[in-house]
Amino acid sequence: MKTIINIKGFLTFLTVFFALFATTTVFGQDFDYHRDFKDLLSKSKDKNSEYYYTKLLERFNSNDSTLTDKDIIALQIGFTADKNYKPYQTTDKEREILGLISDKKYEKAIVECDKLLKTNPVNFTALMEKGFAYMKLNKPDASIHKGRTIKIIHSIMWSGDGTKDRPYFVLSPIDGQTLIRYILGGSIGTMGSGSDKNGYFLDILEMEKDGKSVTKYFIIQHATDKMFDK
Repeated sequence: MKTIINIKGFLTFLTVFFALFATTTVFGQDFDYHRDFKDLLSKSKDKNSEYYYTKLLERFNSNDSTLTDKDIIALQIGFTADKNYKPYQTTDKEREILGLISDKKYEKAIVECDKLLKTNPVNFTALMEKGFAYMKLNKPDASIHKGRTIKIIHSIMWSGDGTKDRPYFVLSPIDGQTLIRYILGGSIGTMGSGSDKNGYFLDILEMEKDGKSVTKYFIIQHATDKMFDK
């Protein structure tokens, strides 16, 4: 598998904005997977709920600045019930997009991002790399994709702290790797898997940065559940 070497370029694109969030906002987490996932999933199907998936997606696509971190997490949880949520089938496409960006094939990357976003509108990789490609090509609406990417990143960081007791919530099995490489500016060491105290599946990644290593945990039970769908 090709190693993607594009960290500095993308950090130039996002780090300033993410740092602004980190220094002005306390990530006051109010999300517990065991407590909240099923509840938010149920509400995502209820037309009268503030977390109704269709309503949240419309707000997300219109760049509604009033969306909260919980709204964005609820939006992603709602997408797990969509027929197009096939996380282990989209990883090849996500890696293809990352490879196109690494090879500076920005126009082709945008085409592939659009294909994926048509069925996976909150896909982290597609949103992130489309925004980056637009920036590199000096396309005028790059901020749209940048803003949506920041919303996803911010919600992930709000959902936990990356420890085993408070793992980050992500949609794709490769989102943890992408977050470490392109947002946190680290590299990947040992990769493994396990479960939390409730038996939920965790992606366990060693992040190496500045000569130090720390283990990060990402909860992807909802993704592994799809492995057994017909």
